[in-house]
Amino acid sequence: MTTRMEWMTTMAVLAATVVTGNVLAADGPAEHKGHGEYEAAQQTIVPQATCPVMGGKVNKALYVDHEGQRIYVCCKGCIAPLQKDFEKHAKKVGAAGQTVAKLQTTCPVMGGKINRNLYVDHDGKRIYVCCAGCIGPIKADPDKYVKKIEEDGMIVDLTPPPEQVGDQGDH
Repeated sequence: MTTRMEWMTTMAVLAATVVTGNVLAADGPAEHKGHGEYEAAQQTIVPQATCPVMGGKVNKALYVDHEGQRIYVCCKGCIAPLQKDFEKHAKKVGAAGQTVAKLQTTCPVMGGKINRNLYVDHDGKRIYVCCAGCIGPIKADPDKYVKKIEEDGMIVDLTPPPEQVGDQGDH
């Protein structure tokens, strides 16, 4: 007979699985086999470290975004091949045991779709929000929201470098 606690645990695991999209494990610990309870598999995020085009170390300033995903490359010469066949290179990243970066698409405060014109820059990172009302909470505790974005499996964009004014070259 299933106890109320066992039933609640099973329902919590199933609800978490539906919400997070995690896959159920084929079987649980030996002591639970035959009880019908399963554990949600953990999704492991391994940041991309190697270029899928040339195999070199990635440069976080060089990347291609496509349908909510980002793949980094090692040099400017690798951008065109990646743009030509993003999916092929995404498979290479996965085959190397690394994770294709998922762009921030939701507001860490309210969960709405982000507005790329509304953001808070903090410690070299840009945190996008859905509305002006979410800027205050981000400013009050930006590290909390950076952590939330990253825990949700998304990357936090780096703050773009300031625009150069005038000619900085030799005269």
